[in-house]
Amino acid sequence: MQVNWGAANEPGWRTLDVTGAGPPELASARRWAEDTLASLDEAHRVDALIVVGELLENAYVHAGGPRELRIHRADDPCEVTVAVADVGTGEPRPRVPGRRGGRGLLLVDRLSLDWGVSHHDDGKVVWARLACRDQ
Repeated sequence: MQVNWGAANEPGWRTLDVTGAGPPELASARRWAEDTLASLDEAHRVDALIVVGELLENAYVHAGGPRELRIHRADDPCEVTVAVADVGTGEPRPRVPGRRGGRGLLLVDRLSLDWGVSHHDDGKVVWARLACRDQ
């Protein structure tokens, strides 16, 4: 399932407006994601929260800040899709890790079944799909 700009209007998506968010609001967004994913077993919830944190941080640092945090939960099979919409036009790419970072998208890639980017006239959505299991 690729996530496009309008996907947040489809059934099953939970959406949080994070326009203009700085570090304190991003921490609140991560807590919102943790509450949203509370029914998952701990290992899958932690993986999803790592992805949430990385996508939010990348949007904050590299794309002019996130606009929305989106989470979709599907059953049979259990999958969680995390998406962050931002106004940036760049293409997120994994980097060679170094002292200044570069591990975020490598983590997203390792923890996710799939991830990608959908570009739109007013920005992009970076998304990741993860396997999950309930508690």
